[in-house]
Amino acid sequence: MLRRSLLGLFMGLTASLFGQVDTTDAPLDDNSATQIQIENLVDDADAQEFDFDTEFENLEIYQRNPLDINKASREELQALNLLSAIQIQALINYRNRFGQIFSLYELQGVPTFDQSSIAKILPFVSLEATKEMEAFSFKRAFKYKRQQVFMRYQRNIEDQAGFLPQDGEDPDFLGSPDKLYLRYRLTYKDRLSMGLTLEKDAGEEWLTPFSQKNQTKLPDYFSAHFFIKDYNKWVKAIALGDYQVYFGQGLTTWSGFGTRKGAAVLNIKRLSNKIRPYSSVNEALFMRGGAATIGGSKWEATVFGSHRFRDGNISLVQTDSLDDSFEVLEVSSLQLSGLHRTENELEDKNSLQQITTGANMTYKANTWRIGANVVYNRLSDSLVRTPRLYQKYAFNGQSLLNASLDYNLAYKNLQFFGETALSDNGGLATINGLTAALDEKVSMALIYRNYAKEYQTLTGNAFGESSGTNNEKGLYMGLNANLGRGLSFSGYFDLFVFPWLRSNIDAPSKGHEYFVRLDYQPAYRWNLYFQYRFEQKEGNRSDNATPYDYLIDKKRQNARIHFRYRLSREWEIRSRAELSFYEDHEFSKGFMMYQDLVWSARFAPLKVQTRFAIFATEDYDTRIYAYENDVLYAFSVPAYYGRGSRFYINTSYKFNRKLTLWVRYAQTYWADREEISSGQNLILGNTRSELKVQLRLKF
Repeated sequence: MLRRSLLGLFMGLTASLFGQVDTTDAPLDDNSATQIQIENLVDDADAQEFDFDTEFENLEIYQRNPLDINKASREELQALNLLSAIQIQALINYRNRFGQIFSLYELQGVPTFDQSSIAKILPFVSLEATKEMEAFSFKRAFKYKRQQVFMRYQRNIEDQAGFLPQDGEDPDFLGSPDKLYLRYRLTYKDRLSMGLTLEKDAGEEWLTPFSQKNQTKLPDYFSAHFFIKDYNKWVKAIALGDYQVYFGQGLTTWSGFGTRKGAAVLNIKRLSNKIRPYSSVNEALFMRGGAATIGGSKWEATVFGSHRFRDGNISLVQTDSLDDSFEVLEVSSLQLSGLHRTENELEDKNSLQQITTGANMTYKANTWRIGANVVYNRLSDSLVRTPRLYQKYAFNGQSLLNASLDYNLAYKNLQFFGETALSDNGGLATINGLTAALDEKVSMALIYRNYAKEYQTLTGNAFGESSGTNNEKGLYMGLNANLGRGLSFSGYFDLFVFPWLRSNIDAPSKGHEYFVRLDYQPAYRWNLYFQYRFEQKEGNRSDNATPYDYLIDKKRQNARIHFRYRLSREWEIRSRAELSFYEDHEFSKGFMMYQDLVWSARFAPLKVQTRFAIFATEDYDTRIYAYENDVLYAFSVPAYYGRGSRFYINTSYKFNRKLTLWVRYAQTYWADREEISSGQNLILGNTRSELKVQLRLKF
């Protein structure tokens, strides 16, 4: 009790470090801590896989319905996606030892929690005791529902070659340069979600044939979902329409973005509910059909079924039949871009069907759980990859079965977790990890993966250096230390081996990578960090003139310094400088610097975010990525390359509680070229500009 009394006094004295922050109705894009967390998760090119829509909507629900920090379960804390497995376990241990938490600032006394961690979750947690979960009622849900409609218009200002007539012929792109987006969503707390999403990419027609076989014209992309959470004591979740599935550590199936190496060095353990509603616009990373989770206090079972059309590279293959006109379809690869702008792209649209079914059974005890997973995929046509040596062990055929066991064991400040999977061709994959709070200020993570070159999966997406969950062995070690006085250190080292050939790498190869970062945040209003990343991987020499390719070491380095300061309630500045280096048979370097200015008007519900950046890189290998503010639920992480400058201005104005408008304009100028890109994306000129306008109606 003495410790709790002293701790409470300490928290009261230090509460001023955070200031008085009212997050009740603040937009998520106003929360710098949340932005930093998302940027840490989606560093570099991995951002293209990140589901911003789903993650921001998930946080918005918790912002309106904060978790009771004293009662939130492990699963609910995991669903926030803002805390590591170590921090979640530390919070549970703290509650078990000391009982009720009386102040959110008391979280500073929880091992592994620092100011930045607390700032991230403050908008989404509370101390208000939540009522016992009531039985689900459609009458109550529709009475207290929240509805939102988003309408977004986006366009590149300069003409691209694909939109222009060529030699008297029609343009390659069949549609207009406009990108259009429409979404409706109805929610009740986190218990009910219904929605419809429509989208047309630039160059696509708004209404396109569903497929070559079915010429019915529909919006190029449409998605709908219906989702209920905690319907009653036994039914934990029901999903109809479009949804995502997350099993184990991702060896058999992981529909959405899976955390990889990045600045969040301890976020290596996959944490998610088994099924989640899907309302985003990535046209590949979801299931379409139905799913359900049922369970009690000790067990949980999930089943799902999905039938959807997929884009594929299709070819007609002549058979040995006496009838020379007899042909069958073969698929050389599955398309992931979702683009249907040209006649060729339309030929691939919805050209094959994929049926995916699966189940999970999990048994849960107080400190451990074990789960069994099975996933079956069947394609309507055979997948026959182009015969290249590096694809010798890749999946070919129509059907694939995967099965796995996953586990989690918590012991004091240690957590062991992992998954081992088998594909029906005998290929084996395993991933096993450990997270540990070594003391109140130091935490570490360790993960070993061994994905056999023979292992095959169509829906898996596990932690690793490469995107495919096969042909990789590796050992990852991460460390985070709170050094006191607002100073913290984080870093990781990853060693990996590829036992078989890979694309453009004509021999087994290996590599390693390390990352270090020093953060300094003496007060809530400002922070400074420095980070350095080094990666060395073997690859083919790019200018090789010998009859056979051979491997050389390719080295990439990045160094960054970043500063953020909140001058007042109205003004915030962010500054960054970054260097990049790349070494193949030659050495090249790059540089980027930007200045952000954020203004939140006191006299009106107006916010302006702007950036000016300059960059100079000697080649594309030294490109530098940087996260940019965008309209709500959209994202931008452009690559800076060449020599030039870039600026954007992103504004939002809230007319009233129901209507909000966003307008964003961005332009990149290149001083070292007179044309940009190539092929259908060619722009004759040295600027590329983009306009976005978005309207949100809440009712």
